[in-house]
Amino acid sequence: MKTWTVMLIPHDRSSTTQTLKLSVLHLGIVAGLVAVLSFASAFLLSRNYTIASKHAQLKDAYRSLEIRASSRPQEPVLQVVAEESGRSPEEIAEIEARLRAEYETSIAAITAELNDLYDMEAKARDITGLAPRKHAQVDDTATQSSGKGGSPEGYGSFVFNSIDENLRPAHVIYGMSRPSADLILQEIRLRKQSFSNLVTDMESAQDRIERIPSRWPVASHGGKITSRFGYRRDPFNGRIRHHDGVDIAAKYGSTILATAKGRVIFSGYDQFYGNIVRIDHGNGIQTWYAHMSQRLVKAGDSISRDQPIGKLGSTGRSTGAHLHYEVHVNGRPTDGEKYLD
Repeated sequence: MKTWTVMLIPHDRSSTTQTLKLSVLHLGIVAGLVAVLSFASAFLLSRNYTIASKHAQLKDAYRSLEIRASSRPQEPVLQVVAEESGRSPEEIAEIEARLRAEYETSIAAITAELNDLYDMEAKARDITGLAPRKHAQVDDTATQSSGKGGSPEGYGSFVFNSIDENLRPAHVIYGMSRPSADLILQEIRLRKQSFSNLVTDMESAQDRIERIPSRWPVASHGGKITSRFGYRRDPFNGRIRHHDGVDIAAKYGSTILATAKGRVIFSGYDQFYGNIVRIDHGNGIQTWYAHMSQRLVKAGDSISRDQPIGKLGSTGRSTGAHLHYEVHVNGRPTDGEKYLD
């Protein structure tokens, strides 16, 4: 293979002369690299020119569009829609008017329905006396602190009140004729939450009502009162002493019913009361059923109103078949006769 020798001689001749031998292969490689670099450079230059040319064309087109847009700034939207849909502007306007009328009709109907719901809820709150919640929890201190029952004020929140703005539920669109869709959506959410709270409060109020004694404790309204609450002459020793309950004489073995919803806290025998069942109704109220011949419930049982709890008898300190019925409020016996229905 043919080779060339290249000698590198320093100008000051102080250092050693360098000798470099080149073959045809070496020269070919160098020539190939030069050719590749030249082609790449030419390609990149051409590509850059093409991109620059297209950029200039786009720039000119954008300027042209800006000029056209500024020359007709008031072009109606209907004209544009008509051109794109192939319909006449009159047809587009007619379709728009029909859709707008349908939308307005739907909005008016929905608004009317929501206003009716608001009125319905306001009436329900006025009847029940359940004001809208201002906080997450209902404040029941007013119904828990009174400790009274048997009279209208003892029925918790279910009292008839005059219309009071404090009982009005919150609203967003009430009275508005054309609310926006966003306001309607807010009103729907508000009504849903308010009705949910109202149902919960009514269930709670109903539970409180069911826990207030308000029934005759002998089945089929049997028997009659033979001794009332208050001072009387003791049937055993003739002394004047306080009678803490109401005595109801009836047929031996008659079914005794719970007068309110609650939980049995005692079911057993007492030397004076005989077979006795005590039921706690919450809110400081208890009812006692004494002198029974048989007890049908045990301590810890949950009791519903009118549920049989025993049989009438004459156990303990008793002169004959009767039910001794007591109502205790906050630990003190009260006149149970006013709780009888």
